[in-house]
Amino acid sequence: MIKAPRWLSPLCLVIVFFATLITEWTGYQAPARLAIVMLALFTLLEWKHLDLTAKVITMIAISLTLTLLSLSQISFYQLSMLCGSVAFFAFFLIALGLLKEAALSSRSVNLTGLALLQQQPVRRYALLTFASHLLGILMSLGALNLLGTMIQRSLYDNKDTVDVRVISARQRRMMLAVLRGFCSIPLWAPTSVTITLLVTTIPNLQWIDIMPYGLYMTLAILLFGIWLDHVQAPKYLSHLVPAISNNLSDLKVSYPIAIVVGSLTLLSGLLMFSTPLRPISAVLISAPIVSIAWIFGQFYRDRGKQSALQLTTKRFTSDIFFRLSLQRSEIVFFAGSVLIGRLLLTVLDLDWFAQQIAYLNMSAALVFIFSSWMIFIAALLYVNPMISVTLVAGALSQLPGIGSMPVTIALVMMVTWAVVIGISPTTTSVRISAKITGISTFNMGIKWNGLYSLLVLVILDFFIFIFV
Repeated sequence: MIKAPRWLSPLCLVIVFFATLITEWTGYQAPARLAIVMLALFTLLEWKHLDLTAKVITMIAISLTLTLLSLSQISFYQLSMLCGSVAFFAFFLIALGLLKEAALSSRSVNLTGLALLQQQPVRRYALLTFASHLLGILMSLGALNLLGTMIQRSLYDNKDTVDVRVISARQRRMMLAVLRGFCSIPLWAPTSVTITLLVTTIPNLQWIDIMPYGLYMTLAILLFGIWLDHVQAPKYLSHLVPAISNNLSDLKVSYPIAIVVGSLTLLSGLLMFSTPLRPISAVLISAPIVSIAWIFGQFYRDRGKQSALQLTTKRFTSDIFFRLSLQRSEIVFFAGSVLIGRLLLTVLDLDWFAQQIAYLNMSAALVFIFSSWMIFIAALLYVNPMISVTLVAGALSQLPGIGSMPVTIALVMMVTWAVVIGISPTTTSVRISAKITGISTFNMGIKWNGLYSLLVLVILDFFIFIFV
């Protein structure tokens, strides 16, 4: 058997990236079809390295596609029109992967994490929450790994000088702060898979339409988490807590991160208003550009311009290029999940659903609440929200009456998604947090974060009843 050259898999992803970019810029579908071919080749080349979940999703997607084609439930033309949506999610992960690579080598990111651990409990929770949220936008799941590892390291370093009960309480509070901050990203950030999924599923929906509401909800949920942490704090252990620096000036090391976020925002805005790109596409195209500038800046700080340019080029060609394929399981899983959701949505009998809703005389508010809890329960039964949200959001957007409220549909889906990825033991965020902490996913998602998640969902139901 001939072994494929090492450069072939990452080259497939580079072609996927630029082919999808051309489709986004011009609207032509032919490059998207090329992207799907390259994505299929990438999947084949990396098959033996994929995790079990990605393999299962791929087999389900292939089986469902072949079944629907054989039953004439979907045409080759309809299938080809789905190429753009499926390829876009690979494009999404590749773009954010470059941003994550730049963040992982940033001295400012590491120093910020260490400074956060030296704050008093309530402030530490609040700062860790916002730091996890901000770093998660730049680094995706890398933020959980980075902050979680720093937390464990600090706890280990203090295990001989701090009471074991204080260590246990700190571990729980800090990891929940990181997890909840990360899980609130889907409420507004254009770099979240949730926003990408919704704007490509719900007709006439743009990220800019939901962004203001999403920011309000993000702030409200983060503040709610801070309040709940204060209420649940084990105050009977306060006399055992040793003195810490508690100096906010230590956080000045985070200024470079703020510059990166500002640059990403500015460049994305320029592309939104000067090109035909959708807002979400403008952000994803800006991410690699900002990543290159960020890495160049890291080298330029200690070396001259010429040397920094050479080192940046070398890092992209000899390191980052080959690391692109390390996202293999995430890319294949996301693409397969989107394909399954889109295929099911294509053959879904929406008229039947509309008739049942009319028969039950369900109001729009009840439909939204029922949909939200259905996604929540499905996640606990191992149905990934990539599939359930695609199906539910797509169906709601086509139902009479409800379809005229695209922003409301999106907001309900966003809050539900944020809750699901913080409680379901099957989600990547809960699995990573549990692994770092050394506990089971059930304890992390259900036992530790269950009350917070359920309260957020109940509060969502209350506001749906009031405003819808």
